[in-house]
Amino acid sequence: MKNKIAVLLIVLILLAGAAYAAASARLFRKSPNVIVILTDDLDNALLPYLPKTNRLIGEQGATFDNYFIPTPLCCPSRASMLRGEYAHNTDILENSPGFPRFFKLKKQENTFNVWLYKAGYRTALYGKYLNNYPVNAGRNYVPPGWSDWGASLGTNYEGDLYYDYTLNENGVLVEYGSDPEDYSTDVIKNKSLAFLRERAADRDPFLLFLSIYAPHGPSTPAPRHANLFNDLTRPRSPAIDEEDLSDKPQIIRALTDSGEDFDEGDADALFQNRARSLQAVDELVEALIQALAQNGQLETTYIFFTSDNGFHMGEHGIPPGKGTAYEEDIRVPFMARGPGIAPGSRISQMTANIDIAPTIADIAGVPCPDFVDGSSFLPFLHGKSVPWRAGLLIEFGYERNENAAKVQNISLGSEFDLRDPETDNLLVNVYGGGFRGIRGGGFLYLEYQNGEIEFYDLKADPYQLENLAGRLTPQTLAALHTKLEALKYCSGQECRILERQLEFDIQFLN
Repeated sequence: MKNKIAVLLIVLILLAGAAYAAASARLFRKSPNVIVILTDDLDNALLPYLPKTNRLIGEQGATFDNYFIPTPLCCPSRASMLRGEYAHNTDILENSPGFPRFFKLKKQENTFNVWLYKAGYRTALYGKYLNNYPVNAGRNYVPPGWSDWGASLGTNYEGDLYYDYTLNENGVLVEYGSDPEDYSTDVIKNKSLAFLRERAADRDPFLLFLSIYAPHGPSTPAPRHANLFNDLTRPRSPAIDEEDLSDKPQIIRALTDSGEDFDEGDADALFQNRARSLQAVDELVEALIQALAQNGQLETTYIFFTSDNGFHMGEHGIPPGKGTAYEEDIRVPFMARGPGIAPGSRISQMTANIDIAPTIADIAGVPCPDFVDGSSFLPFLHGKSVPWRAGLLIEFGYERNENAAKVQNISLGSEFDLRDPETDNLLVNVYGGGFRGIRGGGFLYLEYQNGEIEFYDLKADPYQLENLAGRLTPQTLAALHTKLEALKYCSGQECRILERQLEFDIQFLN
């Protein structure tokens, strides 16, 4: 009798376990998947050359008309995206030191992938992580919270991350060469498709983060796209034709005297290569969506498509690059499709990369840490209205003081060459080139570290041709300065409260 009772208890326990597993599987199956496709240096002028992406994500979901990068450089932007924080809170305000600083501060231990990983998500990153990864962490280092990891080493820069690069694949360093099949966008695509096939065979929800190098310079296209767009010319805006720069700050005018010869032929050639390099990205998007549809995952997956920062190509006389507070650099494409998003939607609210982490947490149903500065824009995707910001902090560059020296004081292994390979982060090396400012709904106000000021009425002057800072009344300048002083030191909920107070009457001019 005792044996029968014991057997019965075992059977009941097994049945209960099976029921729990089934319930968990149903719960996980209902949890949405998330895919983030992050391009590098993509500006709005290139969107017409992504027809598949526009059709499959933009037309089938939502297009954001006012999406911004508060610190328009690769590493600060990526750090802010991962944690939902302004750059002054991640303490990554330039590309260097980048990852070593992020690692030293243990910021990688509390990012959106970690939140989802702890909630049962399978997580994967393929492509570029943070500038100067993995300095000081060891060449085989994999950050926490990633089920599958395939990140490019951002040290030494012997390759350009299109060919001749190294991937850390779950702690194993794998060299890629110069053959057509080594083209990094295609490698990322193939790894992503393999990940999706694996996820189709299990019941765990997933987070897939694709960080693609295109169209970053040298904007190398895949061989099959090398002869496209031979007649393409760079779009010309009034900002490119701006001749009178006398109202621009001296620090901006200094950039125009860089000695770099950049004529129309150079501009057209660069624009053509940037468009060519995006064609493999367009193919990647199409392949991912086809795979999701075939696996029965498409209807339960949110897909975000965006860039880490914009890119200027001669606006205001400045040679090609990024890192300024002008619209070309801080305003970038963002499209999303997924459950509950009406096809063809337009999102007009001012959103930013600091909102991605809380939005992903909202989608997954996991709580956000108190340190998060951004807000979830998921309600807008579902056609709902919630209280929202009236402006954003724009910031760039470490304060040049003893604290900045401490930031730069990091130890390097002999195998590493810590440097910023970019030639286009021009304000980094200009004395006093750091800035803090407010990008409001209809204005931009900037204070540079050298004391110069810019103010643009974006409703009347969307191309930022006339700096009105010298015409503002002392009262208006004082009010703007006070708002900025509060915002540039904010954290968490305080940031969100201050952002909603950035409505400002710009009519008070001298």
